[in-house]
Amino acid sequence: MDVWPQGPVLKRARAAGRDHRSKSTRVVACPPLGGDLVSGINITQLASEQIEPGARLLARAFVTNPLHVAVFGSGNLAANEAFFRTGLAAMKGPKLVAMEGSQLVGVIHWVASPACQYSLGEKLRMMPGMARNVGMRPALRVAVWLSEWAKLDPAASHIHLGPIGVDPEMQGRQIGRRLMERYCQSQDQAGLGGYLETDRPENVDFYRHFDFEVTATLPVLDVPNYFMYRKPRRA
Repeated sequence: MDVWPQGPVLKRARAAGRDHRSKSTRVVACPPLGGDLVSGINITQLASEQIEPGARLLARAFVTNPLHVAVFGSGNLAANEAFFRTGLAAMKGPKLVAMEGSQLVGVIHWVASPACQYSLGEKLRMMPGMARNVGMRPALRVAVWLSEWAKLDPAASHIHLGPIGVDPEMQGRQIGRRLMERYCQSQDQAGLGGYLETDRPENVDFYRHFDFEVTATLPVLDVPNYFMYRKPRRA
């Protein structure tokens, strides 16, 4: 999720195999969880009581992202917290947290398609709460944002990544890399392609370290967004 000045659509190419939409949702197993002896980080499932601290962490991690600035305004932590609080409660699929002792230092979520796209009924149920928590104008901009992203969602079955965030004060500890390794392991076990969106050009290079490649770019709310796809590795 990252942003830039307005520009034309550079590419709307779709990943190979986006020729149909799967009608069933594949259940993707999460790899075994536990401690990371290298970094001292323990990765585990998000518990219900961790939704609030998880939302606060993601808000700090994303508050300067261009797309979030375009939607919520500059430095609006409260609106970002409300956005992620609503999202974490509604997201399907694995939601993991990275812990250092009792401190939550990272969050990652992924889900198998087509559950990565909310149904019309789910959107209608979420909109009043979103508007109440962040305001009507930002809520409408969120709807535009997600609608634009949905246009490029691969038709072929895939494992959709996002969000992933690390406490800004913990950057440089390779926590993001540890979380990405868990995602890639799960994706490879499922044998499906991986997919994500980002609004930060510098994140494109980070994801390329995990074999993601840009398949399309598209301005969303006048912010360039990058759509990336990863082929599963074969054992």
